[in-house]
Formats: sequence, C-alpha cells, structure tokens
Amino acid sequence: MRAVILVNPNAGTGRAVRIGGAIDHALRSAGHERTLRTISLDPTLGAGDLAGADALIVVGGDGTVHHAAQLAIDSGVPLYHAASGNENLFAREFAMRPDPESVVNALEQGRGRLADLARCNGVSFLLMCSVGPDASVIRRMTRARRRPTGHLAYTLPVIAEAFRPYIPRLSVHVDGEPLVEARRGLVVVANCRQYAMRVDPCQSASMFDNRLDVVFLPCATSLGAVRRLIQCRARAQARSGAIAVGAGESIRIQIEGADPICQLDGEAPRRNSPADGAPALTCEVSQGVLPVLVPPGQV
Repeated sequence: MRAVILVNPNAGTGRAVRIGGAIDHALRSAGHERTLRTISLDPTLGAGDLAGADALIVVGGDGTVHHAAQLAIDSGVPLYHAASGNENLFAREFAMRPDPESVVNALEQGRGRLADLARCNGVSFLLMCSVGPDASVIRRMTRARRRPTGHLAYTLPVIAEAFRPYIPRLSVHVDGEPLVEARRGLVVVANCRQYAMRVDPCQSASMFDNRLDVVFLPCATSLGAVRRLIQCRARAQARSGAIAVGAGESIRIQIEGADPICQLDGEAPRRNSPADGAPALTCEVSQGVLPVLVPPGQV
C-alpha cells in the first residue's frame, strides 16, 4: 500500500517532525510505499501528486488538517490525522492515534468513509465556526507578533479578552427559521461534537448526519461567557432554558456592531476572505465529500 505523509514542522514545537519520521520508518519496515513531505500550512502538493495513494497522513494540529482537507477531497484519498497540535479535535473525534503502530494498523485495516464538510460564506471548515469571545481570543493570538507555543499562546489573549470581551448582539436562523433574535452572546455552529478543552457545546453534532448543529450561549460579560462554557463542560446545556439549540442544513448568523469576528476550526479567517469581517455568516453543510481513513474498531 502507499501513503503520502504531510508534516507541518511548525506544529508541536518540532514534535510533528519526529512523529512524521517515525511513521515513515514504520511504514517502510512494514513494506509499504510512502512519500514524506514537509510542508507549511499551505500545502504545495496537488491532487495529482496523490494518484495511487491509499492514505493521506497529516502530521500536525487541527489547523494543518483544516488546510489539507481540500487536498483529500480533490484527490479522493482518505485522510488520517497523526496529531501533534494543541487540541487535536479531528483526531479525537475518530480516535486516531499518532504512534507509528496505530498508523500502520489504520492503513492496513482501517476503512474509508465520506464525512461532511461545512462552509462559512463559502470558506470551508471541518469542525466548528463560532462568533463571540472565543473567536476574539483567536484573533488576538493570530495578530500577536511574538507568542509562546502550545496552550501558553492563549494566556495573554484570554486575559485581554477578560477585560475587554467581544460579546456581540446576534440573530440566528436555522433553515430559515429564527432561533435567536438580536441577543448578546456566543454562538457555535458545529460539524463535529469536539471543541477546545472538552467544552463540547454541540454534543449531538456528527460529521456523518448531513446537518450542522448550533448552540447559542446568552451572556453579556466575560464572566457570563465563562459560566455558559462551564455549563457546556458539565454537559448541562440541554437543561438550561436560556441556551438555544438547533440543527439544520443552513445556519445564518447576523452580527450587529462594527468589526465582526469569527473563527473557523480554531483559526481566524484569512484576511479579505468572504468570512473575514462579514456582518452576516451563512454556514452550510456539504454532505459526504471528505474521505476519512477511520481506524479499525471505530464507527
């Protein structure tokens, strides 16, 4: 069998390079063909470079998977996430492990499935889109000229956000029906149940159900936002009458006020993209377009 290994050297403070090298060695020892490429967050490979491959093994964090997903879609080669980032939500969803033995096992005994992809104003995302203080933290972190790596990178942006939180007034419609009208808070649109620090606000979200889940967490202060996130962490959002929950094929978010902010898969949208600074976001599901290499024993 043949695998293409894409390694993001910026992920995991060098850990991705070591993991990628170990996977390459393990596949060679098991008698498989492999192509090892070190890439930036902008993959230089095209779909033609994956011709005849049985798996696209992405070594990095969720951001690396986010940017490599289109390559898997264009080539039809199933994607496997050998995680080396901070949260590794995609790998967590499918119980994908980065150790060489697990990767070899997945290549030999795993199976390909077609998962849903989502788009926000035409910009693709795998896991989630959100508007609120979490998105503002991501933008603060992205704009910092120098920052530590790992979870420490979030420390100063979180502190700054606590003092000056971004909590806009939002209106949310699901398949054209109103869910929330002009209320301040945080909204998460999810194609996957996983979220940072296992907060997981959309527990029913699935990448195979042909729909997007949405949760609106009402709050007016940074402490209020933390309280709502704690409710989600405790799996109590379904019991809170204040929290609005919905699901559908299309979610529209209207953002009031200047300088709208959103995040996609834990990253700020690229400058001047259709999702960057847009006062209205339309999130839609693309059903069964992303090939995924699911490890043996997983659904």
